[in-house]
Amino acid sequence: MARRFGARVDVKRPDPAAESAFLVRSRGSVDHDEFMGAILTFLGTPDRLVVHHRSGIAVVRLSYGQARRLRGHPMVALVGSVGFDPDRFAAVTGIGVDE
Repeated sequence: MARRFGARVDVKRPDPAAESAFLVRSRGSVDHDEFMGAILTFLGTPDRLVVHHRSGIAVVRLSYGQARRLRGHPMVALVGSVGFDPDRFAAVTGIGVDE
């Protein structure tokens, strides 16, 4: 397809050490407090937790390598990279987020 349109396609994995924001979703049957305890234990510090909601979601700062490992956690249904703008979040919610 790239040749047909004269495009250049370059697919690279992110640097495993580079940090980004990831959305983490719990499995449906998991208690939220237990899920958050497991996430905080995995993170090693609460500073990496950006925000969470009792519906079973959390936004965290992780390296790509850590995110890949977190996908295998038995309480986790989904780990996906997300764009997170802390200034916009604060403007909409009135809650500041330290990075």
